Amino acid sequence: MTIEQEICKLQANALACRQRRLLVISGSNNWCCEQAQKTLAVLVPDTLLWVGGHNNAVDLFEGICHPKVIASSEAKQWLGKEIDCLVIDAWPGFCVDAFGILSGTLKAGGVLLLLTPSLKHWEKYHDPEHKRITVYPNKFEDITGRYLRRMVRLISDSTDLSLLEETGQQRFQKSCDIHLKIYSDQIGCFSEEQFQSVQAILRVAKGHRKRPLVVTANRGCGKSAALGIAAALLIAEGAARIIVTAPSMAATDIIFRHAAERLEGSYISKGVIDYQGRQLIFKAPDELVETHKAGDLLLVDEAAAIPASLLKKLLISYSRIVFSTTIHGYEGSGRSFSIRFSKTLDDLTPQWKKLHIYEPVRWSRNDPLERFSFIALMLSASSVTAKDLQKANWENVHFEEIDRDELVDNELLLAELFGLLVIAHYKTSPLDLRHLLDGANISIYVLRVEGHILAAALVACEGQVESGLVEDIWLGKRRVRGHVLPQLLSNHLGIVRAVTLTGGRVIRIAVLPEFQRRGLGTRLVNAIRNTLHKKGYDYIGSLFGGTSELLDFWRRAGLVPVRTGVTREVSSGAYSVAVLQGLSSQGVSLLNEARRRFSQQFVYLLPDALNYLNADIVVSLLRDLPLECYSLTTDDWSDVESFTEGGRLYESCIVSIKKLTIVSLSKRSYLCNLAAWQAAVLVGKVLQHQSWAKMTERLKLSGKKQAMSQLRSAVRHLCSLYYK
Repeated sequence: MTIEQEICKLQANALACRQRRLLVISGSNNWCCEQAQKTLAVLVPDTLLWVGGHNNAVDLFEGICHPKVIASSEAKQWLGKEIDCLVIDAWPGFCVDAFGILSGTLKAGGVLLLLTPSLKHWEKYHDPEHKRITVYPNKFEDITGRYLRRMVRLISDSTDLSLLEETGQQRFQKSCDIHLKIYSDQIGCFSEEQFQSVQAILRVAKGHRKRPLVVTANRGCGKSAALGIAAALLIAEGAARIIVTAPSMAATDIIFRHAAERLEGSYISKGVIDYQGRQLIFKAPDELVETHKAGDLLLVDEAAAIPASLLKKLLISYSRIVFSTTIHGYEGSGRSFSIRFSKTLDDLTPQWKKLHIYEPVRWSRNDPLERFSFIALMLSASSVTAKDLQKANWENVHFEEIDRDELVDNELLLAELFGLLVIAHYKTSPLDLRHLLDGANISIYVLRVEGHILAAALVACEGQVESGLVEDIWLGKRRVRGHVLPQLLSNHLGIVRAVTLTGGRVIRIAVLPEFQRRGLGTRLVNAIRNTLHKKGYDYIGSLFGGTSELLDFWRRAGLVPVRTGVTREVSSGAYSVAVLQGLSSQGVSLLNEARRRFSQQFVYLLPDALNYLNADIVVSLLRDLPLECYSLTTDDWSDVESFTEGGRLYESCIVSIKKLTIVSLSKRSYLCNLAAWQAAVLVGKVLQHQSWAKMTERLKLSGKKQAMSQLRSAVRHLCSLYYK
């Protein structure tokens, strides 16, 4: 058969089986484009997306089709859309995130063309995408090709794709034989599982309150469509308002499309479907938390990409709520969500239900493109389980640094490592895998037993910036790529020399969920600290979304806070916290200066940029700060006593009360005897200067009089602790 005949056969089989196909075209840039042109002349797709910004793509296919040419950075804009054919040109750079996102937009019967440099030489190719993981002082040409080496191996070994090489070698995927079952029902679902998920959503809306539903699925299984179908049915039956929320409005396109198809005659505008005065409406998660918009049902799509703190507030605020998330999505955060949020659901709504959709509807089961994508991007990488370690000898747990040249060729070990990072962290993307393998300043440390990984950490080497850049970084005139912690210490805390020292920043740390709270994380940090000390590092540090639990973990490991961010992180919804520990005399000096400067800044930031920082975080941060300058005088004690025992106004005694609050909250022995409401009123009113109206609202009090009474009581309690 000719190549054209093979391609025609490939497409016909894909259509017959409702699957997609992957064709890798490998060779010189011009040859790849020529082969793509010939292939598309056979396929003649109605919709073609060309990724890679090829300047001549439109001219190449004149008379064949009308391609839409985009840069890989525009891939997210195509989420929720469907295309007949996709060309990903790796010559301008192989963007793994774009590959993951856009492969999911390809319709059943579609073909993905991946154009690559010669497989023999691709590993050595100076891929422009390396710029995304390049840090100062390296150039992107210096980045290793470990990730590309793995891609070449997977392409060469896979039976889930077809391959054309300029060398003349060619391999076409074998035809598959699938007997398709056509599903139909009265509400327009595409599978029995999708129908069952719609029924489960309806039960949340009509049944008992406080019984939320969590719907999980791999992509392509129709979970978002199920939300739209259920919403349309409820509105048609009389529901006044159904609210949809998601990380972005664009992420809800499928929900609105399926709802609109079933609500004929409705008025449709951006983020709103109005049907006879009843609405399906989109609201951003943070807006819902602030306004608590009333609704008959709240649908939360792609919940894994929404900060857990916001999800918890939504769970508390809405009595009828459905969470939906992709388990193996391109962001890789669904498994983390399942583990992390389940505990919150158990605590707040113990009668919650879970439903998983297994059967894909956008293509048939065992789709070869999906299977290859999952392997290549490690979307389904799994860490070791407790069952695998039942017979492990815990005396054999040992620490080691992983050699990445060996790691890239050990698929099982790589899957264990990446799988652990995925479930333990809020958000993981395919680029993180590439960074893990090729990042120039990255080291990987693990605890292993019986060959399996129990805990892992990625550490970035930072600092050692050349003298000519030091002042500009301090002044905020210049930033270098990477080196997050030293630049933060220099620019935000004003410690000029911070960028000249050598530090190790723990950028990710993870412990198997079944083995957490056994000291493994602390043991790993201790071993890393000893290793970095031997290597001549000046300090070890980390930067993370601040929670009381994480602050306690790093404190146990010997690292203390030296800085908080002044805005919430988009990924976690928390304020970032930097922690540090000195390893050399210069590192200890840096730590002491950072703590001193932070203690000066923090108290002034609380009524300003940190006005909404949670009280438990404020209290936790105050514990580690040198605050001797806030000692109370005899006059201060007189003011405090006249406020607590007499009738003096708070505003008249504010300086003394503030001193007492700061000193008391920095003493660990006091905190054990302080109730949560006492900490909340002291932090909110005294340290963050929140209005009486705001305090009344936050503490759910009847008014200013009760708020003042609680403040007097809390200050009186501090006095009693002080005199013990």
